[in-house]
Amino acid sequence: MKRQTIVAGASIMMVAALLSRLLGWVRDRAIGHFWGTSAHADAYWAAFMVPDLLYYLLAGGAMGAALIPVFSGYVRRDEDPESWRVANTLITLFGLLAVSGVVLVAVFAPLLVKLVVPGFGRELGEDSFAECAGYVRIIAPMVLFTVMSAFSTGILQAHRHFTAPAFAWIVYNFGIIAGAFAGGLWAKERWGDAVGLKVLSAGVVVGATLLVAVQIPALMARGWRYRPRLELEHPGVREVVRLFVPYMAGLAFTQVCLLWLPTFFGSYFEGGVSSLRFANRLIILPLGLFGVAISTAAFPSLAARIDAGEIGEFRRTFSATLRAVFALSVPSAAALVVLAGPILRLLWRSGEFSETAVQACTFILLFYPASLIGLSGLQIVNRAFYSLKDRVTPPAVGISYTIVIVVLTIVLMRTRLQYAAIAAASSVGFTLGLLVLFEVLRRRLGGIDGGAIARSFLRVVVASAALAAAAYAASRWLGGVLGVPWSHFPLIAPSLTTTGAAGASALFWQVAVQVLASLVAGGVSYLLVLRLLGAPEIAEVRGVIRRRRSAEQSVSTE
Repeated sequence: MKRQTIVAGASIMMVAALLSRLLGWVRDRAIGHFWGTSAHADAYWAAFMVPDLLYYLLAGGAMGAALIPVFSGYVRRDEDPESWRVANTLITLFGLLAVSGVVLVAVFAPLLVKLVVPGFGRELGEDSFAECAGYVRIIAPMVLFTVMSAFSTGILQAHRHFTAPAFAWIVYNFGIIAGAFAGGLWAKERWGDAVGLKVLSAGVVVGATLLVAVQIPALMARGWRYRPRLELEHPGVREVVRLFVPYMAGLAFTQVCLLWLPTFFGSYFEGGVSSLRFANRLIILPLGLFGVAISTAAFPSLAARIDAGEIGEFRRTFSATLRAVFALSVPSAAALVVLAGPILRLLWRSGEFSETAVQACTFILLFYPASLIGLSGLQIVNRAFYSLKDRVTPPAVGISYTIVIVVLTIVLMRTRLQYAAIAAASSVGFTLGLLVLFEVLRRRLGGIDGGAIARSFLRVVVASAALAAAAYAASRWLGGVLGVPWSHFPLIAPSLTTTGAAGASALFWQVAVQVLASLVAGGVSYLLVLRLLGAPEIAEVRGVIRRRRSAEQSVSTE
């Protein structure tokens, strides 16, 4: 069976994540072009919340966190037949739970929608609840396939195979893109927005089916054959379930705060759900490219170090991974703040996604990027606890920062922030969660190379400040030359319902030149400042590039 190193695995996942995000941009641009931030679009995006919540309860990132340590042990001991018995029992058990959940969601969709987006009734009327419930019933079957995909991904990553899981999300996007164009170009023109979005919803289920189909050949190549089993007393099954429940609780809080709470609070503003969703995409993009890809690739190694009792190596791997995550997430956050308007205009300003939507999403992004740093750090810190098989700390901290985010959002919604309140509150909550978990981990291990991490973080912050200054100056200068707007920093939330003329006539190539040149100016400034500070991050990046070929050549067949 093929084994891939951390460097090779991270490289594969980052490339696949980039391709997936590019397709995600095509997908979201199509949806934005045809439906914008309308009430219909709000209903469609809100419909994801119920199936997504069921998915995170049954699988999510927690399933991989529970599967990888257990299956890594089977792989290390060459006990593949036993591992497949455990896998088939878990697939049967969670498959039955997923089917039952889908049926319940379909039956109680109208009630569930009112719990997820209570603001719809006040802002948009009762018809919006019925429309959203219709989309929920179409999308719900995707849960079965996404849960099965989570099992496939966890098992393959335990075998140090990252390619099929990473590229599965690429084909997932193909299904949605096809649904978007079919619904937007054909059904929308013939039968109206609601029917067009039903076609789009069907495309989501097609994409989810492809998620599983892509990974099955890789599983079968490693000896898996599905045989229905329910050996619930098997020690491996009990261990996975024992690890899964608290891990699910811990990771679910991150997803609830990142996806469900923005939808919940955004429903109180017409266009708020869609605006928060599009702004959120620019946080999820670097999070997936850097935070998730690097920490996921490092997780099997962290688990193996703990299993072998190599605490020193565990500390070094954790420290290096966290520093790498910060070196990429902090400058990304800085760039998003100063280039929010131009980036949003470049990515999604088209058709029904008007300049009004750009201005609203820009305001949200003034407060969201700090959450990218906290979330990226949480990816690797949480996995450090999962490697230690800690079943209590991540959920406990998750509950705490979720409460902080909810309370702070309620308070800030009454201020000038309005619909952007959840963005500001999320930045505060995720940052506090990361700091608390890091300190607990440091005390538990008697040190975690905290000095090196702190010094690296400070260097990255200084260099990121230089990036922000250079990128903003370039964006503003090019805006004047090309006649396109740059990011402004309003003190009050722009209206979601009025039209805006600024930037409406800017051509795509003009905005593209403004964004790309500003990013280059910022990136060069970032690297120069790191060099002036004598930062080792540049050398580490060069080392990764030099080692990449040899790392890929180290992939062996057992």
